[in-house]
Amino acid sequence: MLMVFDINETLLDLAPLDDVLGGAEVRTRWFDLLIHTALVVTASGRYQDFAQLAGACARTVAPEADVPRLAATLRSLPPHPDVEPALAELRDQGHRLVALGNSPQAVIEAQLGDLGFDAIYSAESAGALKPSPAAYALVEHAGEPPVMIAAHDWDIAGAQAAGMRTAFVTRDGRRPLPAHPNPDWTVTDLAEWARSLRTTS
Repeated sequence: MLMVFDINETLLDLAPLDDVLGGAEVRTRWFDLLIHTALVVTASGRYQDFAQLAGACARTVAPEADVPRLAATLRSLPPHPDVEPALAELRDQGHRLVALGNSPQAVIEAQLGDLGFDAIYSAESAGALKPSPAAYALVEHAGEPPVMIAAHDWDIAGAQAAGMRTAFVTRDGRRPLPAHPNPDWTVTDLAEWARSLRTTS
C-alpha cells in the first residue's frame, strides 16, 4: 500500500517555534493564520510560496519575530515520538512511504532528510497548494488508492476528493471535519495504528 504523509504537525512537532514566535499561543495563532491564508489563496485559484506565506503571517501575529530564524527552525523540527516507530513498522510490512507537503521542495527535503521516505512531493511542483486536486495528483501510483495521513481536516477532505483513502491524526485533540465523509481511520497514535494494520491486513 502507498502511504502519503502530510508533514507539519502530522509528522513534525511545531513546539520549537514557540521560542521564535513568543509562546505556544502565538504559535497556534500563526499557524492558524498561515493555513487560513493558504486556503484562501488556493480557493482563489492562485499559488503563493508557502514559506513566504509563513514569514508574512509571522510578521502579522508577532511583528518582532525573527523570520530568518523561523525559517531555519522550520527546517529542523523534530518528529513526534510516534512517528519513527510508525514508519519503521509500515516499512516492515512492505508499504511504500511518501510525503506530500505545501512547503517548497528544498524545505521538505531538509525537514525529512533523516526519515527515509521513498519519495517527497511538494505542492510547489503543481503550482497549487493543498487541498487543490493538482497537489494530490503529484503522487504517482497505480492500482489500489493511496492512503493520505494528515492531522488537518482540510487535507483529509482534499485527499478524499482526489480519490484517496484517509487516516486522520488527532494531534492536540483535533476532530475530523463535521458534515463531511468520515476518514477511513481516525488515529490517536501513529505507531499503534501502524501495528494495527499488521493484524488486519
